[in-house]
Amino acid sequence: MTSSCPVPVVMAGGKKIPELDALTMAHNAVQQGASGVDMGRNIFQSESPVAMIQAVKAVVHENETPQKAFELYNTLKNEAPKS
Repeated sequence: MTSSCPVPVVMAGGKKIPELDALTMAHNAVQQGASGVDMGRNIFQSESPVAMIQAVKAVVHENETPQKAFELYNTLKNEAPKS
């Protein structure tokens, strides 16, 4: 179905998965031709949503590996102000 579809296809849904798994999923999608990803709950249910969106951005827009993006996520998460 997707090969004959004239517009981009977005697959969404499912439960929240660990951050590294989500980054790997995003990386694989981009490597297989996706122009972007819809991460939903894997961002807003993350321990640090701001750090996670930056890690996803690194994968999608900066061609970063999942492991490097996960390292970025952890760095940013640990630098975030504690409330």
